[in-house]
Amino acid sequence: MDTKQKDENELECNKAVRTKPDMTVTEEIAKAIGSNYRTVPAFEKGLFDYVLTKHYSLERNQYLKCRWLEYKRGYEKRVFAPFQFPSHRDLHFHNGAVRFRPAESIHRRTDFRMQLQSGPGVDRQGQMPIPYELIMKRGEDKKEKRKEKKKKKETDKEKKTEKNK
Repeated sequence: MDTKQKDENELECNKAVRTKPDMTVTEEIAKAIGSNYRTVPAFEKGLFDYVLTKHYSLERNQYLKCRWLEYKRGYEKRVFAPFQFPSHRDLHFHNGAVRFRPAESIHRRTDFRMQLQSGPGVDRQGQMPIPYELIMKRGEDKKEKRKEKKKKKETDKEKKTEKNK
């Protein structure tokens, strides 16, 4: 675009006025809605959708077109930052009124306590090893204990039957 066209576009954008959509029913609108058989039972909904679709298109709405071009103009220069919404935890009741005081929140307090973790994890140096205490077996295996108890009961029964004979 040369500068002459840019100046003309800016003048048009300055003259552009926001308009409200026209909801009057014309023959064109009635035919368009009538030809779409899916919206015949809900004529009002079809009318609303049709009028707003036509009204908010960039081809027909000069005001919207100008604002869109203005938005696109400096897009690459913008700095994007995440939203930081206030937390409801920072609302405190003080002197009979609710006040926003983020400095007094107990949820923002830094925690310097050491916390133990079981199993592998990742720290600053990389993968943390599994502690040896978790790898080795402690005590006897439950299945082995059950088998031993069953054998003991069987041998006790056999001894009792032998004594009774």
